[in-house]
Amino acid sequence: MPVEIKKIKVKLVFHDWVRMGNSIYNTEEGLELSSGDFHSGTTFKGEIELDEWNAFDLAEAFKKDAWPAFYLIPGEDAK
Repeated sequence: MPVEIKKIKVKLVFHDWVRMGNSIYNTEEGLELSSGDFHSGTTFKGEIELDEWNAFDLAEAFKKDAWPAFYLIPGEDAK
């Protein structure tokens, strides 16, 4: 049986600038990067694709006021 893919609309809330897993938010470079729209709390609209099981797990987590946090990693074509 084929797996159904669901598209879920999401809000991406900017949290921090990081390098190698460490925050650079309070560095000179981090402050410069934060002078535009990419600063703590800025929200962007997005969409993710989930299979039906992951969509169910996510909906159950939302019912418990829990949500996942992600890193944004550019794809090969975004470099």
